[in-house]
Amino acid sequence: MVEHTARRQIVHGIGTYVREKTTWQPLIPWADLERWARPKGLKVDGVIAYPHTREEMDFLLGLDLPVVCVGPFSPEAGLPRVNWDDRVAGQLAAGHLAEAGFRRIGFVGNDFAESYIRDRLEGARTETEERGLEFVSLELEPGGHRPGAEKKVAGRAAAWLRSLEPAFGLVAATDFTGFELLNALRLTGIAIPEAAAVISIGGDNLVCPFCEPALSSVVLPGAEVGYQAASLLDQLMGRRNTANEVLLPPQRVVARRSSDTIATRDEMVRLALGYIREHAVEPIGVSDVLAAVPLSRRPLELRFKRATGRTLQKEIWRVRLARAKDLLIETNLSIAEIAHHCGFGEPQRMTEVFQREMAQAPGAFRKAHRRLADHD
Repeated sequence: MVEHTARRQIVHGIGTYVREKTTWQPLIPWADLERWARPKGLKVDGVIAYPHTREEMDFLLGLDLPVVCVGPFSPEAGLPRVNWDDRVAGQLAAGHLAEAGFRRIGFVGNDFAESYIRDRLEGARTETEERGLEFVSLELEPGGHRPGAEKKVAGRAAAWLRSLEPAFGLVAATDFTGFELLNALRLTGIAIPEAAAVISIGGDNLVCPFCEPALSSVVLPGAEVGYQAASLLDQLMGRRNTANEVLLPPQRVVARRSSDTIATRDEMVRLALGYIREHAVEPIGVSDVLAAVPLSRRPLELRFKRATGRTLQKEIWRVRLARAKDLLIETNLSIAEIAHHCGFGEPQRMTEVFQREMAQAPGAFRKAHRRLADHD
């Protein structure tokens, strides 16, 4: 299942490229491949396609036209493809849970035979194991989804969830799987997110905000995929050499209630994390955290680093940076205003942290994301 929002954003990204290349006239048909690849009375110079089956891929291979594929279906015979990097998506999701303090991270997918599910699984596994954490996985429906199997699948998920000792974090392969996981956790009486936190991959704004609780998710760069696919097709139509495959890494996690927790049994660390989460956008420093926690600096720093892998100062920067990224994408506030709202104080300080952690300036980050942002 590929999320609706990501698919709409692919079209949005194509449209952005078309607006920049005024000589293009796009056709967005809703018929079968045979009809839209050769529309009667119209000359088609190239095709961007989202193939779902081997038959559709074979049809595209038979066209005497430049073709660029988008989506998870990997061409086997030379058609160039643009897609998001599913391994990176899995890494981001597992990293989000690890940074919340979870030492056991699970991955749940409906069908591990799907290549994009396997890539997300391997990304989550790699990230988890490189951090020295425990990794587990569950395939809900081997062989793919079968209508009428919902109760059996729910029972399988519930039994597996009961076998895990809380607290644990779960990466859902898709937003739909995340929705299923939240239901299974509620049925088993496992508290979300305190005993089990969930993050999905997809970022579908027609699903995630309306789950109960609202579902955290890795946002797929659909608009960038569409833009790069159009650019690739432009090169092909101009008979220029192009890459065979372009994989674009997701860069953003939208954190919602389903993962809004702190997974540690150390009460002092929980107090410090809670204080930072609540006050990081204020002009606080490590001394303010120490004043809020009844423990001297050296023991707290050691216990905090052991539990989270970060220093107190780096945690303050991490929370501020996450908030700044959201404001850069979602608002028209100036860099100076965002620096103030996020606790950095001076814009130069925010720029320094951005350059170190993101390898780009705040303005460049905003330009890259806002140009292709889909705000529908």
